[in-house]
Amino acid sequence: MDSLISFLVQMPFWYWFVFAIALLTIELLTGSTYFLWPAIAAAFVGLFALLPLGDAWQIQLILFAIITIGLSIFAPSRVRPWLHNSQSDHQTLNDRGAQKIGRQANVDTAFQNGAGKIRLGDTLWLAESEAGSDIAAGARVEITRAEGTKLYVKEIV
Repeated sequence: MDSLISFLVQMPFWYWFVFAIALLTIELLTGSTYFLWPAIAAAFVGLFALLPLGDAWQIQLILFAIITIGLSIFAPSRVRPWLHNSQSDHQTLNDRGAQKIGRQANVDTAFQNGAGKIRLGDTLWLAESEAGSDIAAGARVEITRAEGTKLYVKEIV
């Protein structure tokens, strides 16, 4: 126990920054945010240890504990919506058809019995008219929905 206390008494401020970097590395490997709060607390204590009054190891440990507990309780509710915001931004990321809804395209192959092909960019897509009507080649259509690889369109008048 005496060796631990002597280590804490002689511990330089930069040990806190090394500890913070180690915790951030673990956080990056796990992605859980459990190690993020102690890492932030360790960085704050490292900055505090630079102050003239920050030499006392007892104050450093108490400050580390208070900041860690405080961040662990109050920060997740504020950070969670921000972390998971990107998932709601890209709901159609893996659904090529759904990404096309609302876009306009040209009819490549005339629709017969309500079915034909449209050209969107450099790709031909199977398409059906929402109304079941025939649409002439070259007409402009708007994509209204997608089912698998088939797009449903309505003619733009």
